[in-house]
Amino acid sequence: MATLKAPASTPSKKRAAAVNSQPFSTKKRKFMQKNEGAVSPNDRKNVHSGDAKSLKFSERKKSSSEQKPKHMCRVDGAVKNRKAKKELAEARKKKCKPNYDLAKESVRLWEKMRQRNLEHEERSSLASQTLKKMQGKLLEMAVSHVASRVLQSCIKYCKKAEREAVFDELRPQLIALARNTYACHLAQRLFDHASKEQLQQLISSLHGNVVMLLRHPSGSAVVEHAYQLANGAQKQELLSEFYSPEYRLFKGVLQKGKGRIGDVLAGESMSKRAAVLEHMAISLQPILEKGIVDHSIVHRALVEYLSICKKTMLQDVVQQLSGPLLVRMLHTKDGAKIGIVCVRHGSPKERKKIIKGMKGQVMKIAYDDNGHLVLLSILENVDDTKLVNEVIISEISKGLKDLALHKYGHRLLLHLLAPGVGRYFPGDTLKLLSSPVDLPQDCLENAGSQTDSMKNQNGSAIDEDVADDHHKVTEYDERREQEGVTKDDKKPLGGFSKKDPLIRRTQLLVDSGLAKNLTEVCVKYAGELLRSPFGKDIIYEVAMGGTDALMYQATKDVTLLQQAIADLAAVSRDSTAADQAEHVLQQYHSSRTIRRLVLNSQPSRMVPKSFSAQLWKRAIKGRCKMWAQGHSLKVVSAFRECADTNVRLEAESELMKLDLSSKM
Repeated sequence: MATLKAPASTPSKKRAAAVNSQPFSTKKRKFMQKNEGAVSPNDRKNVHSGDAKSLKFSERKKSSSEQKPKHMCRVDGAVKNRKAKKELAEARKKKCKPNYDLAKESVRLWEKMRQRNLEHEERSSLASQTLKKMQGKLLEMAVSHVASRVLQSCIKYCKKAEREAVFDELRPQLIALARNTYACHLAQRLFDHASKEQLQQLISSLHGNVVMLLRHPSGSAVVEHAYQLANGAQKQELLSEFYSPEYRLFKGVLQKGKGRIGDVLAGESMSKRAAVLEHMAISLQPILEKGIVDHSIVHRALVEYLSICKKTMLQDVVQQLSGPLLVRMLHTKDGAKIGIVCVRHGSPKERKKIIKGMKGQVMKIAYDDNGHLVLLSILENVDDTKLVNEVIISEISKGLKDLALHKYGHRLLLHLLAPGVGRYFPGDTLKLLSSPVDLPQDCLENAGSQTDSMKNQNGSAIDEDVADDHHKVTEYDERREQEGVTKDDKKPLGGFSKKDPLIRRTQLLVDSGLAKNLTEVCVKYAGELLRSPFGKDIIYEVAMGGTDALMYQATKDVTLLQQAIADLAAVSRDSTAADQAEHVLQQYHSSRTIRRLVLNSQPSRMVPKSFSAQLWKRAIKGRCKMWAQGHSLKVVSAFRECADTNVRLEAESELMKLDLSSKM
C-alpha cells in the first residue's frame, strides 16, 4: 500500500513561513527605526519580544520631546553653511571687483528709478544721485554688465548739464566703449541723446577707426548707429574711409559736393583709380569673410565698389555673397540692389544657392519693402523654374490671401499676372529691376554669359532642368515662326535669361498650380479683395485672365469669379448695411475695380458671356436710377462705353432716360 506524502510547499508559502518564524518582523523593525531616538533600551527589548503594545503612546511622546529631531539639526547647519558661503562670496567679489559696493548701490537706486508710477522729478533726482556716486569712474562702470544698463537709464532721465558732463567724460573713450560687449550699448545711447554739435564730435571721434570697427562684432553696431543718425555730409565722411588711406589719416580731404565714388574719381588718373579699387577690396574682404553684412553702411560701400569694379571682381563678390549671407542684406535699399545684381549676374549654380538660402523666409522677404524686389528679379531672370516652384512658389501658395492684401507682397502676384505694367509698379521699381547699379561697361558686356553657358568648370552639365528648358525654348521659337512671328517681333530677353518670358510665366503660374489656388482664394474672399487698395488689382487681373490669358489655360474657375463679383453687386444695400460693410458698388476701391471690368470685359471663345453682361442682368438692369449716385455712378456710366457691344446697346435705352452728365 502506497504511503501518502505531504504536498511540496510552494515558494510563496516558504517565504510566508520564514517570515512567521522570525520573532521580529519587518513591520516591527520599521516601527522601531522610526522611533529609535524615543525608545529606551528596556522598551526596545519588549518590542523585540513582541510586546510592542506595552509601550504607551504618552511615554513615547514624552521621550521624543526631550530629544531634538535630527532633521532640525541638519536644517540649522545648512542655514549657517549658506550664510558662511554667501559672506565668503561677497568678500571675494569685493576683492576682485574694486567698484563692487558702488555697483551694488547703483543697482539699488536703479531699481527705484525703473518704477513706472514714479514722477519725472523723482526719477531725475535718482538719476542725479546715481551719476554723482559714479563720477570719475564712468568708464570702469560702463564695461560692467549691470552698471552699463544703469548708466543708460541715467543718461535718459538725468538733467541736461549732467548729461553733458557724462558726454565729456566718455567721448575720448568712445573707441574703447564701442569695442566692449556691454559698453557698446551705452555708446549708442550717447549718439541717441547727443545734440547736433555733440553728434558731430562723436562722429569725428570715430575718424580713422570706421573700417576697423566694422570688422568688430560690437563696434560695427556703433558705427551703423552713427551712420543712421548722421546727415548726408557726415555719412559721406564715415564712408570715405573705404576709398583711400589718405581719407582715413587726414580730416577734411574729401571735397564737398563729391559724395559718390564716381564723383571722387572724376578726372583722376588710372593709377589713382586702381589704388582706390584695391583699397576698397582690401577693406571689404575681411568684413564679408566675418559675415558682418547686416549694416547699411556696408551695403552702401559694396554698391560703390560694384560701380567701379572689374568684371572678375564682380564675379568674386557674387560668388562670396551667394547663399544665406545675401538674405541678411535684403532689408535695405542698397542691400536689395546688391541682391538684384547677384541674381542677374550670377551663374545658375550661384542662383541656386541664393534661392535655397531663402528657404523658409520667402514670406518675410515678400513683405519687406526692399526684399520683395529681389524676389521679383528671381521670377524675372532665373531659368530653373523647378527650383523656383519648390522654394518660392510653394511658400507663397500657403498665404495667398495675406499676400494679395499686403502693400508689397501683392506685387509678386502682379508680376506673374501682368509683368511690367506701369499701373502696378512705380517707375523707380521698374528702373531698379532693369539697372540696380551703374556697373562699368566691361561688366555689362556679354551680360548673362554665365546663363548662356550650359556647362560648369569641369565641362559637365550644370542642371538638367535648365537644358530641358532650353530645348523647350527652341520648340517655342519654331512654333512662333510657323505662326508668322519673327525673332525681331519677339520681346528681348535682356541678356540675363535664356528662357522665353512666356514659357517662364507659364511654368511658374500654371504648371505649379498657383493660378488655380489663386483663383479659388479670389472666389472665396472676393468681397474683401475688392474693397482692399491692393487686393483689387489682383482680383481684376484674375477675373480678366491675366496677360496672355494664362489664367484661362490654368483653370475654368475664372468664370466662377466673375459670377461671384456679380452676385456681390446684386446684393441689396439693406443687407450690406446690416453686415456693417459698404456695398461693393458704393465702396471706393471696389466700385472702380468693377468699372474697369465693365469697360474691358468682352465675350470670347473661353468666356462666352462677358462680365458686363452678367453684371447688367443681375444687378444694374432696371435699377440704374437707384445706383446713379455716389461711387456707383461710375459703374452705371461705364456701360455706355463697355467693350461688349450687345450690352452697350441694351443699356443705352435705359441710360438715356437719366441725365448722367450733370451727376458726374
